[in-house]
Amino acid sequence: MARLRVGVVGCGLIAQLAHLPHLQELSQLIEISAICATSPSRLEQVGQRYNVPKRYLDYRKLVEQDLDAVFVLTRDHADIAIAAAERGKHVFIEKPIAFNLEEADAMISCARKHGVKLVVGYMRRYDPGFQRAQKIFGETKGDRLIRVHSSVGLPFRMVHEMYDLIPAPVKAEEQITSSRVREEKALLQAIGQERSGLLRAYSLLLQVWSHNINLLRGAFGDPRQISYTEVRLGMQTASLPAPLQILAAIDYGPELSCIWESRAFMANEVWDEELALFCSDRTIRVRFPFPYLKYTPAVISVEETVNGAMIQQEIVTSYEEAFKRELRYFYDCIVKDIEPITNGEDARKDLELAINMIKKAAQ
Repeated sequence: MARLRVGVVGCGLIAQLAHLPHLQELSQLIEISAICATSPSRLEQVGQRYNVPKRYLDYRKLVEQDLDAVFVLTRDHADIAIAAAERGKHVFIEKPIAFNLEEADAMISCARKHGVKLVVGYMRRYDPGFQRAQKIFGETKGDRLIRVHSSVGLPFRMVHEMYDLIPAPVKAEEQITSSRVREEKALLQAIGQERSGLLRAYSLLLQVWSHNINLLRGAFGDPRQISYTEVRLGMQTASLPAPLQILAAIDYGPELSCIWESRAFMANEVWDEELALFCSDRTIRVRFPFPYLKYTPAVISVEETVNGAMIQQEIVTSYEEAFKRELRYFYDCIVKDIEPITNGEDARKDLELAINMIKKAAQ
């Protein structure tokens, strides 16, 4: 069995909580040969914890190494992903694919040109519960209503209670400002300077709710259009950012419509995430857990009336970890030459849908 040598760029939260531990568990398939981080202290500590021999502060040195694939687990992906693909490395990047369509197109084009796989990290698509729900959704017909619901509190206290994270030193204000300016420029390139008031809503659609966009498309395909979007901002407090809410109506044609409701930064710590389909004969829901609660299943519920009796069925498909299944799938895509489900072109459609939601809100 082929064993892949991979490099990991970025040693922050998502790397430490999800990817590095599961890559280590899959050591019979994948070897973590090199890592890269901008913080020297974090780089050394993470390298020691995962016994990684090659450690770099510059991603350009990492991509020159003898590797089969590179994991890009930073917030900004384009330059790193392109550098890796140009050197013939397969690329796994965390969602979203990019801040704007131009960056996405550059990565997709580069991966195609050099014949490498480009996989975007939508682990929910590989969740056994969602994959079973896909099949149930596909059996329905007639007039139906989709409901996308995501209410994101601030449950990250739990993260620090559950995990022994290696922190990075506090960045200087100048570094923070420079990074923020670069990111805002890239985001505004997507939605337009005239929509700068919706910048935070667009950023949240990418960083948090791109999962929900991808699940919606994975279950029901591409919609015809965004019919309506409304963005609401709450009042900021001393301890919390201003709550933000996005409501949208998404058109799927004469027999299928979709209501989108998402909100963030509530004082409540509960993570409340659901994809539901309301049919004439039954209601199907799939509820997703807080993503960093490992081995917690997505649960499907089906409610229907049969022979005058209301039946409620709950389905737990598997306790397999979605992040780990995603990594196995990336391995298979490379070794077996499979075209990825969540490839660059698929992720670009998520980005385009997010942009269209914001543009509709500005009308």
